[in-house]
Amino acid sequence: MCVPVSRVARVLLLIGALLLALGAPIGVRAEGLAAPDLTPPLPAGLAYVTGGALSTPTVWAARPGGREARRLGAGQEPLLADSGRAVAVTAFSPGLQEQGPAVVIYSTVGGTPSSYLSLATATAQPLAWSPDSRYLAVALQSTSPSGEAGSGLAVIDIDTGVVATIASGAVHGASFAPDGSDRIVYGLARSLALAAPVNLYIAQPDGSGTRALTSDGRSLYPLWGPRYIAYDRERRRSEAPEYQIWLIAPSGGGTRRLTHVGVDPLVWGLVPLAFSASGGRLLAEFGGQDTSEAWTVLVASGRARRILVRGQPVMAAGISRDGRTLLIDEGALGDPPSDGRIASIPFSGGAAKLLIGHGSQASWNG
Repeated sequence: MCVPVSRVARVLLLIGALLLALGAPIGVRAEGLAAPDLTPPLPAGLAYVTGGALSTPTVWAARPGGREARRLGAGQEPLLADSGRAVAVTAFSPGLQEQGPAVVIYSTVGGTPSSYLSLATATAQPLAWSPDSRYLAVALQSTSPSGEAGSGLAVIDIDTGVVATIASGAVHGASFAPDGSDRIVYGLARSLALAAPVNLYIAQPDGSGTRALTSDGRSLYPLWGPRYIAYDRERRRSEAPEYQIWLIAPSGGGTRRLTHVGVDPLVWGLVPLAFSASGGRLLAEFGGQDTSEAWTVLVASGRARRILVRGQPVMAAGISRDGRTLLIDEGALGDPPSDGRIASIPFSGGAAKLLIGHGSQASWNG
């Protein structure tokens, strides 16, 4: 399953390199000539990023076990569609004159990349694909001096190319219903102020039928599962806020607290990232200052457990549909993508299986 983004900020890419990459056919190196690639393109099961401290981050797609890797182009934070046929990436120019697209969608089966939105108005971060891979939810952060106008949640209709901004404000996560209805739940604060109340809302992908799911002013980072929506309930502190995972029915009833994890100052706690297909197992990220750790949660009991590899914490990337296997990033927090390793590991822990030796920011469709 794809994992909504909730990660410690990384160095973002140069837009000039992105425009260069868009001019190169998929599977062909931009520098010099390459031998013809006669391998028939197939839907991907894994997307990831490579790149060094001084090189442009590059997005790749591969089969689920890391085989048959193909270069797609420049980008960061890839988000693989459930169909495996498309990968959405974020683009950002650190220069004073932002220009070019804010989101690029690469085809993994040989199609032409598509670009959406503009860095002249907002940076954008893909958050979630709908299960049918038709809609992409994107968080917008305005580049205007005030930051208010232009920030919000946009939904891209891949079939028609229409981009609908369905909510304005600061977006705190989004997730589509797994039942195929294309409904979306998202966390939103109407203001960008740090103390602004934040609640969950449910809407159709075009923004119609919007209704509030919570009203407590401290609900955020929703993840729509088979039975419940998992989300964070925030307790504000003088340092970092504290998050614990709660569950709520899509109708708004049946609210209950799921986790009871100790949260020290300067870290904020667990954020739900991905459910297994049955909804019985949950992958979460324990985040904070210089911290991004993979944790598992058993939904029936609320038991939360940190995942360690060779005694060290790893970053959460995905969970298989049957809930037996996790996708993890090793050793890439704050480092260039190629310094990381992408691996799989049993849900209950154990030996990790290396998938990609030099890469990070993995996205999986399980």
